[in-house]
Amino acid sequence: MDHVSLNQIIQVIQGAPVLSDLIAAEIEGISIDSRTTVPGDLFFAIQGKRLDGHQFVTEALRRGAQACVVKRGSEAGRLSQRFVTVDDVNKAFHQYACWYRNQQPATMIGVTGSVGKTTTRNMIHTALSPYLKGVQSPENYNNEFGVPLSIAQIEAVHEFAVLELAASGPGEIRDLAQILQPEIGVITGIGPSHLEHFGTLTQTADAKAELFEQLSAQGLAVVNGDDRFAESLVSKTSARTLKVGLGEQNDLQAMSIRQTPDGILFQFEGTRYFIPAQGKHFVYAALFAIAVGKEFGLSNQKLVESLAQFVTVSGRCHIDQIGSWTIIDDSYNASPVSMGAACQVLKDWSGPGKRILVMGDMLELGAESNRYHQEVGELIAASGIDLLFVCGKQAGAVIQGAVSANLSQDRIVQATDVEELQGDVVSCLEPGDVVLVKGSRGMRMERLVSYLNQQVSQQMALGDKNISCV
Repeated sequence: MDHVSLNQIIQVIQGAPVLSDLIAAEIEGISIDSRTTVPGDLFFAIQGKRLDGHQFVTEALRRGAQACVVKRGSEAGRLSQRFVTVDDVNKAFHQYACWYRNQQPATMIGVTGSVGKTTTRNMIHTALSPYLKGVQSPENYNNEFGVPLSIAQIEAVHEFAVLELAASGPGEIRDLAQILQPEIGVITGIGPSHLEHFGTLTQTADAKAELFEQLSAQGLAVVNGDDRFAESLVSKTSARTLKVGLGEQNDLQAMSIRQTPDGILFQFEGTRYFIPAQGKHFVYAALFAIAVGKEFGLSNQKLVESLAQFVTVSGRCHIDQIGSWTIIDDSYNASPVSMGAACQVLKDWSGPGKRILVMGDMLELGAESNRYHQEVGELIAASGIDLLFVCGKQAGAVIQGAVSANLSQDRIVQATDVEELQGDVVSCLEPGDVVLVKGSRGMRMERLVSYLNQQVSQQMALGDKNISCV
């Protein structure tokens, strides 16, 4: 973040300093979490659904915050503190973010969609960063608080910023896009995610299209042209549009896709690209990155070189070698679309050992949840896996679908929670096996990955470097 005088921020958020000497302070960063506050920060006492930031202003000041933005009236009894008072802290936080964004010359890129947002955001950053100065959303900073924090990390020297926008209901993407004011918008695709909030797929598409609606006529809208909502999405914008995908109807088309043990190969405009990742769904993220890269004037050769350096994000189809096993950690989240992609990864896997899927529930699917889990069970059976471990309230529906598609019951293990599966998974593992772990965020499937790491560490400490089937 560029240094900003607190006096200027006070004017932007229409605040009032409790101490007159505050107006001379320099702000070096923005914080809404006292645990991560560092000297020079301005702490906003955000009022969230679970916590009220006013409870943590003392800790923020102890950690070196220059001042705290608090609700007018909450400073009673603490008039010697370094407070700036406002009528509404959350509103002030957004006012600051909008103002700060308008000071930045960087080209703003917004990414949303039902699946693949983080991977696409990371892929775009990977494509651009060797040649241009820029930043991306840290971790999953993609909501009403994360987007302003992401904007706050942009500096005048940056040429681009690629930010992820997420929503659990209509109107939220619009609000975030109004803060970001993107010049480039990317919608990765539409699928059954958060349906209990959106209602239908059409309503989901309308909500994601709010990003495109905020683009100016000089902007660029990039969409998955293979998605059945592609035409509907591009109809919502006055910006230039680009469709990317595998079909001939796309403006940017990937061809000759081939999965290898080291990664994915594909052809684009006569140039061979390589992405060091497992899963053909990464091709779409690469095409989005290529589309954005070309908007910045980057050649195919430069994009080939940068995308070859791509590293998967933890929890998003990230491959790790744990002892003699290959673990595909896709535990961050799950939806019917991303589960289908995970099944394809295992189907294409060419390793020597067993192919094992450990799956938790896909949450927030509303009234159709049972049907979607049954359909995923059918996909799992069709992927040709050797073992299925499934947990959660919808485990029965997954099993029903898998068995109906001829996956033998004796190759399935069921439990209510992933911790109940841990011992069974380890007992069946042999050197060379691959394990893909996936489930919605609320299922906390990453616990299995941690458990496997612990098991290997314990065995290594005992001098056994090859954990086999018990």
